[in-house]
Amino acid sequence: MLAILLFTKKDNHTANTVLAFGILALSIDVFHSAYIIFGYYTGFPHLIGISYAFPFLYGPVFYLYARLVSTGNNLFESKYYLHFIPFLLVVLYGIVTVYFKSTGFKLGLARNELENPVPLLQQINYLKPVHGMIYVFLTINIVRVFNKRIKYSYSNIERINLSWLMHLTVGLSVVWSIVVLSFIVNAVSGKDIQMDQFIYLGASILIYSIGYLSLRQPQIFDPAAQKPETVPLINAGMPASESASYRKSGLTDDEAQNYQKNLLRVMENDKPYLNNDLTLRDLADKLKMSTHNLSEILNTRLRQSFYDFINGYRVEEVKRRMADKESENYNLLSIAFDSGFNSKSSFNTIFKKHTGVTPSQYRRELK
Repeated sequence: MLAILLFTKKDNHTANTVLAFGILALSIDVFHSAYIIFGYYTGFPHLIGISYAFPFLYGPVFYLYARLVSTGNNLFESKYYLHFIPFLLVVLYGIVTVYFKSTGFKLGLARNELENPVPLLQQINYLKPVHGMIYVFLTINIVRVFNKRIKYSYSNIERINLSWLMHLTVGLSVVWSIVVLSFIVNAVSGKDIQMDQFIYLGASILIYSIGYLSLRQPQIFDPAAQKPETVPLINAGMPASESASYRKSGLTDDEAQNYQKNLLRVMENDKPYLNNDLTLRDLADKLKMSTHNLSEILNTRLRQSFYDFINGYRVEEVKRRMADKESENYNLLSIAFDSGFNSKSSFNTIFKKHTGVTPSQYRRELK
């Protein structure tokens, strides 16, 4: 069901299609575990081993999903298929060694009644968590960089960041840790202790978590807004140390100074920060300048990301409203929303970052 919903979701279509295949594979894997654990394989032995290669899918699927969502790219590039080579090799190996063998052989394999039934079987088992953990670290790195970069284009990031994927990737690493633990326990005890129930319970929780949270993930980038002559939002506003393009911007000191004065004047007089969905592009359009030049002014002259710059004004607006006697009857959250914030958690975090105290502490001290 979740896979079908992801297949049909229009936002981030390519990324969600990749994730849908991963969810489908996870679902079949969990089904196969129940098929073995509850003994259904004795009556229907033909499905034994169908999901053996699937663990080599999960790492690439999560990684490519994070990559596609974080870049706004709706094209699945041919080089991405290289990530599935280990999966295909294991599938081919399974075809040769297991899938077309006799029913008796498959039943003996499922019951662990055969000695060394398939060469390299144990070695492939050991490679699964290693392969998975490599992709866990790669995915975490993509999410970390993305969550840092969107602060240079957006003033509110709670609804578009990929922190949920970071948490689920950590959850996937916990599942892999259980797999590794089962190998260690079996090696130390010398017994074949099955921990499949714990592994697939974790996988089941992961399926529902991924499905629910990924369906809530909005379209981060506006395809219509990404024109060739503009800076892509993922790169817009990067610090000068990270973007050599500023050196070739052609912006003179006088022009930059005028842009800066106009920016500060508009912020004070028009208060665009009160729009809780304000983006770098919105502000650049209002100032009649390019996103590239605006990000350059912010990063090289004001030494701030767009996110910190806008939210600094929002904090000052909250402080001003708190000091106003007419706002005494309003709660802090309504003041925060009126000042441009769009969530309680981000308001508390940002306010404390800028003032060193929580909003409630500041209000008590003000009184």
